[in-house]
Amino acid sequence: MPSLRALVSSAFAVIVLAALPANAATPTGWETVQALAPHTRVQVRTDNLKSDCHVMAVTEDKLTCSEASFARPDIKSIKRIEKTKSTLGGLALGAGIGAGAGAGIGSAVNAGDSGSFVHVSPAKATGVGAAVGTVIGAGIGALVGHATNLFTATIYKR
Repeated sequence: MPSLRALVSSAFAVIVLAALPANAATPTGWETVQALAPHTRVQVRTDNLKSDCHVMAVTEDKLTCSEASFARPDIKSIKRIEKTKSTLGGLALGAGIGAGAGAGIGSAVNAGDSGSFVHVSPAKATGVGAAVGTVIGAGIGALVGHATNLFTATIYKR
């Protein structure tokens, strides 16, 4: 039977590998920016600023957002913001990392204390640690994923 560490490592690898092709296959060019629907959320980077905005219109030489306008030569990159994907990806990554850390801590804390009043078998301690770690890790991962836009796709790069 595979160990918990092997299962967590496998789950982490599957999540990361599933996210990579989506970003790698995204075309990057001004034509992609021009194809954006109005009100699409994007992150625009220039030499001096990073701005999250809603696309209003795109011409051959300018991107107009509801918050500001950017000349094409000034734009370093544009990323499509996908909060839901980033939040769920962060939740999954956090849950996997939390489960592994919790299992390790649960088994280590209980390993040498056989005379304790609350002593349980090593398997139970590992399971409880993994469950607690999963819940805590999922919460932290979701917050980090939402705040940092983990899985954004670059659609334009100068």
